[in-house]
Amino acid sequence: MIALINPNANVEVVKRLDISTPPLGLGYLASMLRERGFKVKIIDDLVEKLSLSDLFKRIKDALIIGITSTTPTFNTALRYACAIKRRFPHAFIILGGVHATFMPYQALKNDCVDAVCIGEGEYTLAELAERIEAERSLENLRGIIYKDRNGNSNNNDMGGCDSNSKVITIGNQITNYKIINNGPRDFIQDLDALPFPAFDLMPLNAYTVLGHRLEHFPMITSRGCPFACRYCSSSLFLGRRFRARSPKNVVDEIEWLVNDFKARHIAFSDDTFTLSKRRVVEICDEIEARKLDIEWSCSSRVDTISKELLEKMKKAGCSAIYFGVESASPKILDYYKKRINLEKVKKAVSLAKKAGIAVICSFIIGSPYEKKEDMKATLNFALKLNPDYAQFSILTPYPGTDIYKEANEKDLLLTKNFDEYTAGKPVLKNLYLSPQEIMKFLKYCYLRFYLRPTFILREIKRGNLGVVIETIRRSLRKEEDKGW
Repeated sequence: MIALINPNANVEVVKRLDISTPPLGLGYLASMLRERGFKVKIIDDLVEKLSLSDLFKRIKDALIIGITSTTPTFNTALRYACAIKRRFPHAFIILGGVHATFMPYQALKNDCVDAVCIGEGEYTLAELAERIEAERSLENLRGIIYKDRNGNSNNNDMGGCDSNSKVITIGNQITNYKIINNGPRDFIQDLDALPFPAFDLMPLNAYTVLGHRLEHFPMITSRGCPFACRYCSSSLFLGRRFRARSPKNVVDEIEWLVNDFKARHIAFSDDTFTLSKRRVVEICDEIEARKLDIEWSCSSRVDTISKELLEKMKKAGCSAIYFGVESASPKILDYYKKRINLEKVKKAVSLAKKAGIAVICSFIIGSPYEKKEDMKATLNFALKLNPDYAQFSILTPYPGTDIYKEANEKDLLLTKNFDEYTAGKPVLKNLYLSPQEIMKFLKYCYLRFYLRPTFILREIKRGNLGVVIETIRRSLRKEEDKGW
């Protein structure tokens, strides 16, 4: 049996806004493993919140335990690994996710971690499980960096690989191991070949949005991003080449979610759903041809849409679109390598509104070179744009990104405690403002945007005022104590 765990950790949107959704990555891993004949369990402890004893009961028969994490949940993932390894010393523990991919040796410094999965994990984890079950060596298995605890394996000739030796103690047993880097696995080209995520293995009744049962299902129709925004690790993790599922395959999954799980809304999680306009049109045509009664939302860039495309999307059920605006300062946008301008932003927001699609815009404050007037300009621009909803966050230098590398080299990091990398608090030095001033301005942005009389009246007419008030209340509440 294989157990896949999403740890109960410091996730800002869950903790503050009570928004939790199924872990799509674990769903794909589980479905691939199940297709290969393995028994799989998904434990989403972020919503299940099990005690240690209950967690141990769920995983006691597991041969392999995979733990996923983001940057702010990484330390918690390591704590899970140690608790599990102490209780089940013979279980094989592998970490995966964006953070582990970019800081694998930091993960492997932990004596309880046996391996790290680099990048996309579906085929990697399936092959690893087959080898472990057959008691075969992991040598040359692309996509992992692992500990050879027998200490016998020579460094392979895969190119660019390295190893080092160490002696560790687990309990009273002294163990030698080498760290073997097998090199990355090629990106998955045929995404249609992946089975749909194993939602049936997840605690679907536990997912909520502001206390209401989730009827939204996440879905990804493409991987890879050709843009290279300096604050984003996606193009590094999934590659800069856009890889897309076919429109038929996409709508097959939508129909499956509607019929089998009573989905009412699909949240497309692609970095840029609208990158290929032709494919979006074909997806819309397929939804309409099947007469699917479904609403959906997506993320986009302001330079990848048109009036005709938005109207087509609206007709096929698109109810909301998310634009990353980030700043009103051309200087800061250049620093981010965002490659958009404010006129394109204004036009895109206007076109989406005219098409009848709700607009959500994201804004980032707190870059090292951003002055107070730059942040004020961003807030004022958000108010003038008047999107339906706005998300404000503080620039966070996630490992793997250009901004993290720069901050590390120039001593701009306020902390290397990744528990703090939530995008809700400053972890970067600013040349002009204190962390306290940036945090205060973030709260001011939310109050100034959401407490406008025009906004409140609009939401009253839509019947959404209670949701907005609860969102503001939760977003401004104080930090709570972390769990184990």
